[in-house]
Amino acid sequence: MQAMADRQGHPDQVVMAGEILDLRVDNATLSLRAAKVLHLLVHAAGVDACQNTRHSVPISDLNDAFHLSTGEFIETAHELAKTAVELRYTNEQGRKVVKVGPMLADLERDLDTRTDNDPAIVSWEFSPVMRVLLSTSNHWAALSRKAILAFEGRYSLRLYELVSLRGGLKYKKQERFDLDDLRRRLGVEPDKLVAWVHFRQRALDPAIAEVNQLSGLEVSYDVVKTGRKITGVLLHWRELDPAGRAAVSRELESARVGRKARRDGAVETIADATPAIAEFPTFGTIRGTVFEAIARAALPAPMRDLDAVQREFVAWAQAGGKPLKGERVTTMFAGFCRGQSPAS
Repeated sequence: MQAMADRQGHPDQVVMAGEILDLRVDNATLSLRAAKVLHLLVHAAGVDACQNTRHSVPISDLNDAFHLSTGEFIETAHELAKTAVELRYTNEQGRKVVKVGPMLADLERDLDTRTDNDPAIVSWEFSPVMRVLLSTSNHWAALSRKAILAFEGRYSLRLYELVSLRGGLKYKKQERFDLDDLRRRLGVEPDKLVAWVHFRQRALDPAIAEVNQLSGLEVSYDVVKTGRKITGVLLHWRELDPAGRAAVSRELESARVGRKARRDGAVETIADATPAIAEFPTFGTIRGTVFEAIARAALPAPMRDLDAVQREFVAWAQAGGKPLKGERVTTMFAGFCRGQSPAS
């Protein structure tokens, strides 16, 4: 629990036991939604997570960036209650034992509408096996709460957990994984993505791309062959330099719209997702619109003030007689942003 206490002043850092991050389940795996909720619950419980007590937090605090409907919440509670944890440890009598149990003893959410002075609450208890796991673990990882909530791929979050757990090892920057072991660690179901090409294209490569975009880490890999058959993967990782971390921070603060296009390096594809007839705001702000996503993707770092860019684009377009409404305005604005100078 000292690991959690040391980071109490860092609201974006979620501290998680390595035994949870390394959890491998042969026949099932947590959904992305359930994995995010578990991180938030451990984070909210803080240093009391291993105590035999009931924890509670306002729904608004838990859901500030991750909203669950009542139905989704109930489904997630079912999933966390049914997912078993297996722990091997030395008990208080000095005997080596195996302990198996669910992650949560129960999870409860208010359904009534409440006021700001009496907010709706989520409350829960960790199961006995989870409390033992948290209290006996000596291997912890600090993860970014913003990154956890931003991931859109289940495999991405699992890869981030896997690498973060090992990223704290000072002299370890790579590790070899057997292919079947890596598939389990990423949460790939046994009968899914069996062929290497499918696993690479649909799980590993997309997960690495999203981790590299959102986590402050850079991950790469080499394949390991036995004869002509691919039997493993050698993962490499490193922390980004300050400029790279600043770019990740900007991305996490940006709208999700266009994120995949930015990840793929194809800003123009953002325009393809907009309505056929788009209209650039002549007055006001572009914040909260698709044009904000385009600007954040196309402006060079350090990024200029968005409102100033909006005003200058309007003046530039009007001076040149260029329409601010139509099918090409998004592409025109992206080109204008790429031609801007960085903020001084």
